[in-house]
Amino acid sequence: MEDSQVTIKDIAKIAGVSFSTVSRSLNNSPLVAEKTRRRISEIADELGFEFNASARGLITKQVGTVGIILPDQYTEVAVNVYHGMLMNSLRTILEKKDVDLIVSYEKNHFTGKNNTVRLVTRNKVDGLIILVETIQKETLDFLESKNIPFVCTHYPPIEILKDQDVVYTDHLAGGRMIAEYFLESGRNSFLILAQDIDPLEFKMREDGFRDTVERAGKPVKRLTCKKGFDTAYLAVKHSPDLLDGVDALFAMNDIMALGAMKGLKELGFRIPEDIAVVGYDDIDFAKYSDPPLSSIHQPREELAVLSCERLFFQMEKQKSGMPMMKKRITIQPVLIVRESS
Repeated sequence: MEDSQVTIKDIAKIAGVSFSTVSRSLNNSPLVAEKTRRRISEIADELGFEFNASARGLITKQVGTVGIILPDQYTEVAVNVYHGMLMNSLRTILEKKDVDLIVSYEKNHFTGKNNTVRLVTRNKVDGLIILVETIQKETLDFLESKNIPFVCTHYPPIEILKDQDVVYTDHLAGGRMIAEYFLESGRNSFLILAQDIDPLEFKMREDGFRDTVERAGKPVKRLTCKKGFDTAYLAVKHSPDLLDGVDALFAMNDIMALGAMKGLKELGFRIPEDIAVVGYDDIDFAKYSDPPLSSIHQPREELAVLSCERLFFQMEKQKSGMPMMKKRITIQPVLIVRESS
């Protein structure tokens, strides 16, 4: 029997039960005995039966699919490199749970329409993992009105998310870790390589770093650029006077740090003998640079696990008719020391 021809009636005939019993079993109804449910599940697996999500949705209001909403800037290299690794971790966990996945940008790049609203309105997803820096109030109001489970991950919470599920890295702690490491290593004059328009996560990193260094009575300079490799390289290469006396550089992400190292080398600085360099994110490229880049590791595996756990918890609460309990979870980063510092 070919997979495409397998129906609930086929399973019912083989199992010796009614059509309705198979339907209830595949929908995890408590009216079906556990032994019967296991038997039906085994037969369905053996036949390669795939329960139609649309049909199941008509009965249970669930389709077995989770949506991941990516930021519109995902196509930028500086965003894509880290977010791509986090996406892989999320996908792995969802696949282990046998949950289907729809990945979408925040907005349709051609029509400008809100993809989050579209997915929910068309009953495409049971819940959402939102990987967006600033969720729009209209989107948040819509999700709450539809009672859709969702978790915001990676980005620190903005004000309107204070009562929502958010899982993110403690970037203040990350900035402090780098500053404390530089100070303990005997570094005395610091340069922060920041983005010209800082998002909240970058601001938190800088605040943690600057507060720690200034409390130690050490000078901190600041150089800004866009968050790419080339822009960081050019900013550093064209700022030899600013680098005078600096012996430690903290870049807001690894891509900027790698660009900065290229600029430093071309100016004749030795890394780390003259200037130590530390980045942030611990992307895979960091360990292969010359020298290998020290960086703050954002525990993306833990971010992914906790985000999925929170979403599944909310989905179960919704399924049982219980109120969804929201929680804010902060994860501690880890400093990975390599030869650049």
